[in-house]
Amino acid sequence: MKKGFKDGMAAILLVAAITIVSVISSRDAQSESEGPTQPIFFSHKIHAGENQIPCEYCHSYVAVSAKPGIPSVQKCMGCHTHIPGKDELYEDGPVKINFQTEINKLKDYWDKKTPIPWVKVHYVAEHARFKHKPHIRRGIECSACHGEVENMHVVKRVNKLEMGWCITCHEDNAKDDKELQRLKDCLTCHY
Repeated sequence: MKKGFKDGMAAILLVAAITIVSVISSRDAQSESEGPTQPIFFSHKIHAGENQIPCEYCHSYVAVSAKPGIPSVQKCMGCHTHIPGKDELYEDGPVKINFQTEINKLKDYWDKKTPIPWVKVHYVAEHARFKHKPHIRRGIECSACHGEVENMHVVKRVNKLEMGWCITCHEDNAKDDKELQRLKDCLTCHY
């Protein structure tokens, strides 16, 4: 009886481990290739590119918080109360969007007083401490890490925001050896 129980538990743990690895791998593969499917089709190409809305307008907490902040429904409605969208098909290559349909989804969230459940695209390890503020003060453009989102309808991860990638950036951008040593100190980025 004990052997059967142990074998059964081992099988369950193996299946659970394989499932977890598969989910994480598929999330990573999707976000690197085409980006995740979002609850509302939001085009950074239209907002940040064609309309030239600065990143900081929508991600208003980026300079003062550890997290850049995903725009609230209220922030979106600040514009889309006055910009209703057209009930016509917008086409750009394979991308086809009916703006009115997507803005109606936004208005539904607004009417229900429910936040939009955006799917996160960029991840920093939980054991890493990352703040946008020093990078902004330094004049590092958002695109250095996030890619040229102004050319993306669907935002996807273009850089693996992992330790080696960050260290290479610190090495390439340090003003001098003293700053490089500070930037490479473990406690600069880790708790």
